[in-house]
Amino acid sequence: MEKTIIGVFCYKRASKLKAAVEALLKNPECAEMDIIFFADGYKGEKDKQGVLETRAYINQLTGFKNIYKHYRDKNFSTGPNFHTGLSYLSNNYDQFIIVEDDLVVTPNYIKYLLDALAFYKNEKSVFCVTGFAFPLEIGNYPFDTIMANRFCSYGWGSWGDRVKNVVWDKAGLQKIVQTSPNFKNRLNQEGMDLYRMVLKEINGTISTWDIQMQVHVSENRYQVVYPIISKGTNIGFDEESTNTFGVDYLQTPQDLGTKRTFKFCPVDVIEPNLQKQLKKPYSLPVLAKRKIMNDLIKFGSKFKKNN
Repeated sequence: MEKTIIGVFCYKRASKLKAAVEALLKNPECAEMDIIFFADGYKGEKDKQGVLETRAYINQLTGFKNIYKHYRDKNFSTGPNFHTGLSYLSNNYDQFIIVEDDLVVTPNYIKYLLDALAFYKNEKSVFCVTGFAFPLEIGNYPFDTIMANRFCSYGWGSWGDRVKNVVWDKAGLQKIVQTSPNFKNRLNQEGMDLYRMVLKEINGTISTWDIQMQVHVSENRYQVVYPIISKGTNIGFDEESTNTFGVDYLQTPQDLGTKRTFKFCPVDVIEPNLQKQLKKPYSLPVLAKRKIMNDLIKFGSKFKKNN
């Protein structure tokens, strides 16, 4: 087995991190694996207690072969915490598996990703393998994975040589937007939310990292491997979260976690119908409906606070 480390990104949500790690430890492979935590520093006094509780939980943790900690001495914010963490991983490890503090994985999540990383390692068209998928009608499709072209951050694994050249900085993104042929249309093909996210990252409206990954996938014409059934569920849609609030559109059927062998799809097997299903939640009509519902939720929350 290739030397693989698990990277966990967290901030102040100790209870969610505990749920995420407890789920990870139900994967038997974890006992022989290293794990590294990239824990951001608190932004202000209101976040200090949550950050300290999160680090206290990490400090008493056992169950992995080795536990490493990168505790930020100041608040990096979501984007830079990920940028520096992923750069560290890609410069020091051949391959790695990523979990965020709001991801509860199935007991075969690690086995699936380790096997997939081994299977696709020499396929240089593949950028990463994700453990998440929206509900799919697969019919007689014979494989456990699907080839697609959109990066998915909800539990994934990759190789250092694919990630280390991602363009993180705003100036670099701006140059790509301005000079890359057909850039906007290529992004829109994978989701009508993506080009807008790039612009928000450039102008500082958001602090993220996954849109940079998608730009990298798009610019290099990479493929992303998805499972036919999700091996992780997001528990982060609430007011405690930084970038997720409102309608929880990530709810999806979960793998039972008992399957231990997988039939991986060759990179040249493309199923447009399955790709279309994966993209549907990011189509214009669905995004518009979700925005209206989120606005209503925000209005209701604001009304409740003021009354």
